[in-house]
Amino acid sequence: MLNKSMQGSLSRQVLAASRQCRGFASASKPKIVQKFGGTSLGTPEKLEKVISIMKTWHKKSQPIAVVSAMSSYTKHEGTTSRLMAAADNAVNQGRFGPIIDKIEDTHLAIVYSMLKDHSIKEIAREHVSGELNQLKRFLESLTVIREISPRSMDLIVGTGERLSAGVIAAVLQQEGIPGEFVNLSNIFDKLDASQSGFREIARERISEILTPVLQEDKVPVVTGFMGHVEHGILDGIGRGYSDLTSGLIAAASDAAALQVWKESDGIFTGNPTRLDAARLVYHVTPREAAELTYFGNEVLHPYTMECTIEEDIPVHILNTFKPDSKGTIVEPRQKHPSRGVLAISSKKGITMLNISSNKKLGSTSFMNNVFSLAKQHGIKVDLISTSLVNLTFTIHETVTQKQISDFVNDLDDIGSVSVKKDRAIISAIGEGMKHCRGTAGKMFSCLGEQGINIEMITQGANEINMSVVIPQDEQQKALEAVHKTFIEGETDAAPKADAKA
Repeated sequence: MLNKSMQGSLSRQVLAASRQCRGFASASKPKIVQKFGGTSLGTPEKLEKVISIMKTWHKKSQPIAVVSAMSSYTKHEGTTSRLMAAADNAVNQGRFGPIIDKIEDTHLAIVYSMLKDHSIKEIAREHVSGELNQLKRFLESLTVIREISPRSMDLIVGTGERLSAGVIAAVLQQEGIPGEFVNLSNIFDKLDASQSGFREIARERISEILTPVLQEDKVPVVTGFMGHVEHGILDGIGRGYSDLTSGLIAAASDAAALQVWKESDGIFTGNPTRLDAARLVYHVTPREAAELTYFGNEVLHPYTMECTIEEDIPVHILNTFKPDSKGTIVEPRQKHPSRGVLAISSKKGITMLNISSNKKLGSTSFMNNVFSLAKQHGIKVDLISTSLVNLTFTIHETVTQKQISDFVNDLDDIGSVSVKKDRAIISAIGEGMKHCRGTAGKMFSCLGEQGINIEMITQGANEINMSVVIPQDEQQKALEAVHKTFIEGETDAAPKADAKA
């Protein structure tokens, strides 16, 4: 349960930021979108904490819950991973029944342990059985067809969020809160997340679905899955798609704030699982959050930040299991801080390409041809460094080696190509870097002192992010060196003890 002092402090912190950004009168009851990750939901003990949080916020706001598929302990054991494994087994004519049984056990454990009212329990049980029976019939058909389209995979994957939302809505009803299951699985004929304007289309459709529920003063429990997405939701958006859904819902409902409840306390100055000295950061700007998200911080999906930045919606990242932690607030109108580097992020599994022009093309045509081929092969580029006849860039870790190999083969007519695999990106991020002299020099010096060779360095004109590419096997040493140089000893973050509390 949330203690009274924590309730008041947390409520004032979030709602004050919300009203300041969105002009709410003090007497209003603002909408708060609460997104809960799958590992916050997967056992009765965990779900009790979530229900306690929702009950607290229901007293002072109109909450909208967005839920992921349940994960009992880890993502590997989660419903989404199991659904994908069942689909793979079905296509390969393997056994998928035992996997579905495990999914059923996870959800029925909550139904039988948390629902005492017989009628509510029966409705929830029938919801679980209905979804899984439909899934089994579909998987049976795949054993005959032996192939699966992106849309078919969406139908399978979306089962996890439908199960989760239906069960949680029932638990809320048990607790006297008018929870309403809201299914976004079929709200689009086809949504292309790669096209400009897709967020406006999504917001409009979501608003049409949610408005009647909110007008009846019910608490929507919404599927984090939405469909149908062009190329499938996993390829079109990625595994963090429920974060995007929550951002779209916040925008569509004109929410005062978006709360993202996870197992993490918020945004840290570095990955706390890799850096003992990492500290919790209480406030970040949207641009800092967007850069951290893209360059290795897994707290939010990049698309989520785009949605909330556009609509001036504060995002509060909180820990489901430590709800008295202050968390991190991403405030749309926060002034640029005087601090230099806010945080250090990193990611590995990077491939770096260097392309030298054959000089048959001018510089503009050379670059145009390279990136046209990149688009054709689905190559996602992270960092770029250019000269008149040379182009160096890194490829996002989600791009397959086959895609990269096919891309490199097609580049032969444009110029000579060298490929370096197993690279890591280390990024120093902060709005205040533009006001600090010598940042690049410090980066070179601290890495040089550790004998780490920098293979590429980039900094955009906005001067929020300075990134370097290094061999992957030196990632940890580089992280420690850069964090010690730029972060340790600074005071614009939580004390080390608070970050680990």
